[in-house]
Parts: sequence; C-alpha cells; structure tokens
Amino acid sequence: MPEIKAVAKSAPNARKDQTEDVTRAGDAPVTLFADQPERVRKINELRKLIQNYDDCERRSDELFLCRFLYCCDWDVQEAFGRIVKLIKLKEANPEWFFHKPIATYSELLNRNVKFALDRRDRRGRRVFITRLGAIDFSSMAVTDLANLDDIWFELMLNELETLDSGVTCLIDMSGYSLKSFRFLTPQNIRIGSAKTDLLPLKNIEFHVVNSSVFMNAAIAILYPMLSKKIKDQVRFHYSNWASLHEYIPADILPAEYGGTAGKTFDFKTIHGQVLDRANDFDRLLTYGVRDGSAPAATAATAPIVPKGKGGKAKGKHREAEKKKSLAGCTVEE
Repeated sequence: MPEIKAVAKSAPNARKDQTEDVTRAGDAPVTLFADQPERVRKINELRKLIQNYDDCERRSDELFLCRFLYCCDWDVQEAFGRIVKLIKLKEANPEWFFHKPIATYSELLNRNVKFALDRRDRRGRRVFITRLGAIDFSSMAVTDLANLDDIWFELMLNELETLDSGVTCLIDMSGYSLKSFRFLTPQNIRIGSAKTDLLPLKNIEFHVVNSSVFMNAAIAILYPMLSKKIKDQVRFHYSNWASLHEYIPADILPAEYGGTAGKTFDFKTIHGQVLDRANDFDRLLTYGVRDGSAPAATAATAPIVPKGKGGKAKGKHREAEKKKSLAGCTVEE
C-alpha cells in the first residue's frame, strides 16, 4: 500500500525514488494516463462523485480510483457504486479493516500467516500466500486475519501492474486445526465473503495445497456460500507441486513448495515491503473522518457507525449525508 505511491509497471520492490506521492491528490491533474483523455475524464468524474459523497475526507487520488475503474472495465457509475458499498461495509464492520498504526501490527505480521512475495509469477501477478497452519486460534481472531488481508492488498493494489495483471493466491492448509471451525459462523462468512467480492481486483486466482480430509470438510461448509466468481477461480493441487508450478513458478517458491528459491521464504525482505513504509500506511488513517475532525488512530478511538442499509449510491450524496447525525466516519482504505 504504499498509500500512497503511484508505482507504474515495475517490480514489486520498486525503489522509493521511482514512486510519486499521490494520495493527497485533491483536484490535482491526472498524470497516470496523460495520453488517454477518455480515461482521464473518467478518473476526474469518479473523483467528483467521491468528493461529493459525504462530509468525510475520502481517498480520491488517481491510483486509488483506478483500482475500481480497472475492475469495473472503466464504468464510472459501477466503480462508484462499488466504492460506496465498500464504505458502508467498513462503517458497519470497522474491526474487519486496517484501522491502527502499522507498528501495532508488527507482531501479527511476524507470525507469517499471510504475506506477499516480492516477486511476480510468469503472468506478472503478485503472489499472496496464506499459511493456515500458522494461525494461533488461542490468541487470534478472524478480524486479525481480515486486517492482514487489508494491509497486504493495500500494498499490492498500489501497483498498476497488479491492477492490470492481478493476484495469485496460494493457500496452504497443512497443519490447519479443527479449531478453525469456530471462525465459520454465518456472520463471519457473510462479512468475509462480502469483503472478498468487493475487492477491487479483476483478476484473482486461488490455489489450494496440502488439503486433507478434515480440511475438505471445512471447504464443503464454505464453498456453497462463495460467489460464483470466486468458485470459478479456485484450484486444488493437494501436494502436486508440478501442478502448482504451472501457475506459480518454482524459482520464486522455497523447497517446502517444491521450489528452488532456498529452503524457506526471505521474511526480512517480505516484511520490509510493509514495515519500511510505516508512514505511508499510517497516513491512510486520516481517511474516513469528517472534515476538520481528528483522524482515528486506534481501534479504541475510532468511532463505530451503526450499520446502514443497502449499498446503492444515493442521488444527492452530500445533502443526504448532511442530514445524518454528526457521528464520526470510520477509517477507509
């Protein structure tokens, strides 16, 4: 997430001097597609819709807006509707989203449950790994996992190459405990599925490895509740590394996944992608608060907005919001 920085088509670990701070864009001219006037027009149109939506300070830099325009085939109204649905989901469930200074997540990040590689697959996609066996069910909540997703996808979605190519997700089920079934409540499944469906990414695949009979039971519970879009992108490889390597090349995976990139992952480099950008991540906490209000810094201080209805965008956005109570807004990506 470099929130942050507009990263043109480049390697995931682009140097800081190759990036440009764009999140405080305001009414700044669009620069990412200067040679494509139609895209520039749509970015500006979407920005105005967001700025007029309510009295909160919403993120409206061009790279952020491009996430939704890319995944909606540059349909401005569809992109705006998707952003509004995401705002409402965050307002109803703030604890499911990144909402604290990044330093407070360092211990959680170091558990290596979820992380993104610093190299791409052969299709130019980022590779996001989830190791379910690393989850400590005695001390972790399902919202911890959701926050990790937020952090890593914020990093990846600030790269134009990722918006264009997509993300490949590797889900390792080895060591997964039956205690996980306590996470599979109808409410958790509903919120998690809704959040996944609203992820502003057009191309995403899920590759499951090391599944077992017990884990297949968990999958059987979850699978019917997933959207068709997600179901169509799930592939099971069990422990067939040759099958996995058709999608994720062996030279970016360690030996535990049949790869040739060393014995294990280089977690110092992996974590550095996030922790070295702490200031960029923390600036995101200023979004989703009303103009002139202090930004929410922690879960304890972030006000929770009562659940709203539906996800449709309203016609008179700003006027409608002004009629609401002055309850604070929640943090937004």
